[in-house]
Parts: sequence; C-alpha cells; structure tokens
Amino acid sequence: MRTHLIVFAAFSSLVISAPQRNNHPFLPEPRAGPPDWNTPRDHGEFLAKRLNLHTESYFNNPPVKRSPVAGGSGQPPSVTPSLTRRATANQWENLEGNAMWHPSPVSWGGSRMDVYYADKNNRTCKHRSRDGGKWSSGWEDLGGSLDSAPAACSRKPDNMHVFCKGTDGQCWHRSYDGGRWGGWQSIGGSMKHYPSTCSWGRDHVGVWVSAPDGQCWHRRYDEAHGGWYSWENLGGSLDGPPKAVTWGAGHASVFCKGQDGQAWHRKYDRESSGGWGEWESLGGSLDAEPAACAWDGRMDVFVRGTDGACWHKTYKRQTGWGGWENMGGKLKPGRAPDVVAYRGKMEVYITSDDNAVYRRVWENDKWTAAWEYMGGDVDTKPNALAWDDGKVDVYGAGRDGSCRRCY
Repeated sequence: MRTHLIVFAAFSSLVISAPQRNNHPFLPEPRAGPPDWNTPRDHGEFLAKRLNLHTESYFNNPPVKRSPVAGGSGQPPSVTPSLTRRATANQWENLEGNAMWHPSPVSWGGSRMDVYYADKNNRTCKHRSRDGGKWSSGWEDLGGSLDSAPAACSRKPDNMHVFCKGTDGQCWHRSYDGGRWGGWQSIGGSMKHYPSTCSWGRDHVGVWVSAPDGQCWHRRYDEAHGGWYSWENLGGSLDGPPKAVTWGAGHASVFCKGQDGQAWHRKYDRESSGGWGEWESLGGSLDAEPAACAWDGRMDVFVRGTDGACWHKTYKRQTGWGGWENMGGKLKPGRAPDVVAYRGKMEVYITSDDNAVYRRVWENDKWTAAWEYMGGDVDTKPNALAWDDGKVDVYGAGRDGSCRRCY
C-alpha cells in the first residue's frame, strides 16, 4: 500500500540557512582530549566470554510476539510522481511497518533497493525490497533479537550484509548472496550502540562498533583471504555510534563523537600509510553522531552542533582538512544529519524540530542557498540512499513507527 503525507508550505520558514545563535556555541578548534585515544586499552569485556549470550539457534528462531502492525492513518490525496531523479519535496510514500529506530536502506545497483528496520514490539529484523519499480508484498521477518537499528551494505550484485547489536550485546550478522539468505551469525563483541558498515570492493566488508568502555572495534571480512579476520581494537573514547565510509579499495575512515564532545577521525589508507593512522581531533561541539561520505580522495563530515545547526567539514587528499562551515538549519535535538554522494554531488538531509525533513544540495562546487523543505512526519534521523545510477531517496520512521520514503 502506498500513501503520501500532506504537508503545508507555511512550515517552510521554520528552518533557515543563516547561522544559529544560542547559549551553546560551536567550538571549531581541536581541543585536548582523553590521553589514550591512540593507545588501545585493555579489551575489558569486549572479547571476554560472558553469561547469558544468545545462541545462534535462539537468534534465528526467537520467541514470537504477536503485535499490531503500525501504519499511517487515512489515505491523503495522491501526488503526481516526479520525473526527476532527486528526491522530490512533499512526495512521500508510507511503507507502513513498526520501526523502533531509523530504517536502513541499501542498494546493490540497478533498480534493486532494500530497506531494513528493527520491529518495535518483537525486536526482530524486518526487510522489504523494491525491484523493477515494484515493492515486495509486505515486510519479511528475518528474525533476530535486535537492540539497535540494523546497518546494511552491499559489496557486489545480488549480495547484502546486515549487522546489528543483539539484545545480548553481541554483534550479529546475516548475509544474502546469490538469491539466498544465510542464518544469523554471532561475530562476538560487546556493543553499546548500533554498528556502521561499508565495503570497498567485491571481496570486502567491514563493521565498526563502539564498546561500553568507549573504545572503537573493527572486524573485516575478505572473501579472497578466507573470510572473517579477528576483532581489531582501534582505541578511542567514543560517546556514540561510529560512522565508517570508503572512497575505494584500500581506504576506510571512521568518524565519531568523542566523550569530550568533539568530532574524531581515524583513517586506514593502504596506499599512503600501509594501514591505520592515528586518531585525530576535528574539533567541533557535537550533539549526536556524525554523518559522512567519501569519493575520489575526498571526505565530507556533517554534524548537529550543540547550537542546533548543521556543521560541515571537508578533507581532500591533496590539502587535508579545511575549516568547519556553518550550514545553518535547526536540527531536532539528538538527531544526526545524513548525507549521500553520487556523480560528484552531495545531498545532506536533516530532521528538524517540526518533524519535517530538509535538504541542501552541493553541485558545481557550491551549496544551494537555503534549506529546501521536503515535508514528511519523521521522528528519526533521515537515511539517504543513492541507487539506480544516481536516483536519491531518503527514509525515516514516523512517530507511529511507519517507514517513510521520500522519492
């Protein structure tokens, strides 16, 4: 079933592009942080055997809880589908569902797109796919016992990897390959927040998590070299989930909010350094985890500042990091922005305190002048996806738990 949300143009003045001012200024310069960011500490409970961990049998066949399916109410008037490839203001599709946190979309290319969420009542992972212009019928229950939003990526056509924090605190993984789902697999660890994942090529996928003691851990799968490597302790003092990105083979970067409130970054670059560099402070005063994207030796990071505005910083391989740019806006407290890059362009999305989504676009080396009102009734951070050779959609969950898509 497809519905569209009714929006009102009068709301468009609620978010502006001018810098925000309040009693919580954004501090752009790096500051002294905890002394051991670059020295991994004792692994604590991350690798230890613990009591009450779920078995793979339990995780693949959790107890079933019957619950009503949440969805939108009513049938708002339809909107003529847009002919543009970019997500269109006020053009929303209600996919229904009962999401506890933000939904996670992924595409392996072409006209195929998949979206996942953690069910609010029974904590299982729900999945739905779209191919050839049509959605699969209803939400598929993939089981599991989730204690976080899922994270998903694809490393080649007809392939997906889904990661989550289980209700036992471990990192759990399920893969789809060649038209078939494997079972849920425990890959160990002890997590505090939802994971982040990305792939730099057909044989590779990585997952990054934050441990209860604030350290960042990474595990890598390499099909050409026998599968899963062991967990790698990257140190750090995280105060939220990490965000991992890649611009291609041999590169991965992880961003986070530190326990000192600053943005921090660590880069793996096989070409220039042969491995991991050190953690570096990017400064800033963050209210939520960062969003980031990467391509062609460039990275862009976006955050919600403690002043409520969206802030942006760029890295270029030739010149390093630039300064923080205040992009204005008025983000909902605790809600991170999201960004998607495609064909040398970027689109950054925010959820504002009026529960509407707003967008700015970077094209021809400049940003659009103001935030564009996209509408919607979204309670989570937005999640954007580039798919089908440059189309862009953005997802969020409504206050009723329904999965919403702007296209």
